[in-house]
Amino acid sequence: MRSIAGLLVAFALTFSDYVFAVELAPQKRNMTINGKEVFIPCVVSENLSEIAPHISRVIFSIHSSGFDAGQYFENAKLAASKVPGSLNATLIIAPQFLEVSVLPPSIPDGLIYWRVSPYRGSSKASAGSSGTGIQVSAFDVMDDWLNEIVASKSLPNLKDIVLVGHSAGGQFVQRYAMVGKFLPPAGINCRFVVSAPSSYAYPSSERYDPRSKKFRLPDAETLALCPDYDNWGYGLKEPYAYFSDVSPDEIAKRYAERYVFYLCGARDNDPNDDTIGKSCGAQWQGNNRLERMQIYYRFLEFKYGKSIKHRHVAAVVPGVPHHGLGTMTSAAGLKFLFAPLP
Repeated sequence: MRSIAGLLVAFALTFSDYVFAVELAPQKRNMTINGKEVFIPCVVSENLSEIAPHISRVIFSIHSSGFDAGQYFENAKLAASKVPGSLNATLIIAPQFLEVSVLPPSIPDGLIYWRVSPYRGSSKASAGSSGTGIQVSAFDVMDDWLNEIVASKSLPNLKDIVLVGHSAGGQFVQRYAMVGKFLPPAGINCRFVVSAPSSYAYPSSERYDPRSKKFRLPDAETLALCPDYDNWGYGLKEPYAYFSDVSPDEIAKRYAERYVFYLCGARDNDPNDDTIGKSCGAQWQGNNRLERMQIYYRFLEFKYGKSIKHRHVAAVVPGVPHHGLGTMTSAAGLKFLFAPLP
């Protein structure tokens, strides 16, 4: 049985004895999982050990596949600074969800990392130099963190929670928006800002057919070429343990009820980008990130009807390539992050 140790408190860490493949974020969130003390590295703009009545918004800024939590903290900070009055009113949190591939042989005791990409909510983690297995998803961590924040007496004027991610972080945020179990209490809004992910999770099995220019189920010949196209990550089949107890119909219904905003740069259209998904499940979604977003947004109208546009909104950012800071600080990005919800 998991328990969470204490309120969100940021503690400075010194890791001078370790040389990491990526720079470890300088603060941590402590947790107790199955009796083991563990932590998630992060960057946090304020210590919540004291009451902060000036905070009305919390932004979780999720890093890309560079695991650069510090950069995404700065991206969110710059975005907030462009909206009058927002920086002082915003608590910025940039978690660092690490993969085993970026860790050195020497790992700090208690550090949580994942052996399967956390961007899809891997339900199995490891901790410390021993690699002790922990049955916890990166999405579990988000649930606990968010629930802890809304229960905190340190933020009496909290009104808005924003999860934003770019590229691989966009994959994380879009999938968490779909299957995440956090439910904000009355009086607190929650929104998800998805910037230029490599691929999307679809809430049903239809995909765009460029020949008929319609969304439909694949025929037998097409399905034989890519039988896993609708498995988790791209669809809701073969679910991870984190959400295997929730029916696909309930997930699809809940996704439609959430506020999700999609961003992509107009120049983020390179089909040969080394970082874009090349599996058949990803390629069925479009040739590049821009096309994949545009097709996905059309799919949402196909799936849910035009009313989906009241809660799900997409924008193409003029002149911007695959650049998280560019999308987040664009006019559309600032609107998605800070404007009042409808």
